[in-house]
Amino acid sequence: MAKEIELKLAIPMPAGILLREHAALGQAVSFDSKLLQNIYYDTKDLLLNQARVALRIRKAGDRFIQTLKTSGSGSGGLHERGEWEWELSKPELDLSLIDDTLLPDTLNLAELKTTLEPAFETNFTRQRWLLDVRHEHLKAEIELVHDQGNVVAQGQKDPISEIELELKSGDTDLLFKVAHDLSDTVPLLVSNISKGQRGFRLFAPKKAGLIPARVPAFDHLHGLIRAAQNELDHFIAARDQLAFNRSWALLEKLYNSLRQLRWCLLHLSRLTDIPEALSLPTALRYKLRMFSYALEHLVTLYQQKVSWERLESCPTALRNCADFAVLNEQYQRLMAAPWVGQTLLEVMQWLYLMNREMPERQIIDGESVFQSLLSRVHLPRYPTDKVLWLRQLAPLLHLTRWIHYQYPDPALGIQKLQQQATTIQTCILRLSGLMSEEVTLIGLQQQEQLKEYESLLKRNQDDQYEQVLELGRYELSFNSLQQNLQS
Repeated sequence: MAKEIELKLAIPMPAGILLREHAALGQAVSFDSKLLQNIYYDTKDLLLNQARVALRIRKAGDRFIQTLKTSGSGSGGLHERGEWEWELSKPELDLSLIDDTLLPDTLNLAELKTTLEPAFETNFTRQRWLLDVRHEHLKAEIELVHDQGNVVAQGQKDPISEIELELKSGDTDLLFKVAHDLSDTVPLLVSNISKGQRGFRLFAPKKAGLIPARVPAFDHLHGLIRAAQNELDHFIAARDQLAFNRSWALLEKLYNSLRQLRWCLLHLSRLTDIPEALSLPTALRYKLRMFSYALEHLVTLYQQKVSWERLESCPTALRNCADFAVLNEQYQRLMAAPWVGQTLLEVMQWLYLMNREMPERQIIDGESVFQSLLSRVHLPRYPTDKVLWLRQLAPLLHLTRWIHYQYPDPALGIQKLQQQATTIQTCILRLSGLMSEEVTLIGLQQQEQLKEYESLLKRNQDDQYEQVLELGRYELSFNSLQQNLQS
């Protein structure tokens, strides 16, 4: 078996010229370019996809290659997985080449022989450089691949534009160095989505899942590291899906994953015996905070648009304040900023080093953390205190995420608490959208002096009042559960 260790990065289509001009390619000892055509196979029920297995036939020149890939392990764009290849004489699957032991227990090779069928194609041009990378006492042989083309399924296309850095030999740390060097001038973003996943979401969008695996309950340092990696994976998956379908509701998932990632990093950084070389850089904390602020602004724009959709007639000036074209422009500008890609790379590298260098230790008392998070939720006694409601979003998020980490099958009381906390977060987001709408309406009224804004303001204030009353009803129920669960 060949074991792959690779880093996958998304790159905008027009940025290919920046890549080819980058000084890092001066380390190349070889280069080639070829057109690759692939057919991926699966069953109608996507049994391979669900088992995180990919089976394909690739046409490269006059050769046909059958490839089997298994999921292995990976986080935040860094992957380690199993891969096997067999040369074929013609473009037809030969399952006799595959041993049962290569497949997960959930798959039956005999059944697959009668149920596999072509699912989708990936057709792209691959440019490949083999780099001889040396830095201080480290050295590595790294393959840099740039793929551009399309995934084709069900008469639809999804563009491919990505970079893969694969470690052929040497030190894994140099994968990150090459990625950082490239990101100085090339807009790159850590990516988790494979070409196979792109194809499956076109082939069977309702069945093809892109949700990262759940983190098992933990009571030690490395469990918390995996939780942080999982939040990074959720962020990347939501961003990839948003790029695919422009579902702006995913902005809230992006924002929540980033906030929870920051929470995990904060608690990891507070460990007293972390070597100075592994301490979380202050500059990285600052960039994550700025990234969070930028996403919060975009979420506010989205909430305004959702809020205004309840109006039968919305003035053009009001609608333009959070038009999706404006939202898309600001989002694309943010994600294309080099510092954003560099920030995510630095987070991934820090978590990788922590996981590799720090010893396993029993350091986390899950119940104590739960009680601490529970005590930090202070729902307003007076529901009309709207600002205080907004301040509860972060404590409620951290509480529900911790329950998700530690209680896969929660007791009834904790289950109800989580449901209430999730419902309250949704209501607070609605209130936030209404409050943003109010600020915009006041500004437009002062500029244009139109009477129609007076009626809209009155409706907005009435809707806010109804929303805080609803929150007040949930507050009574949540506080009762909170008191019962507090030690």
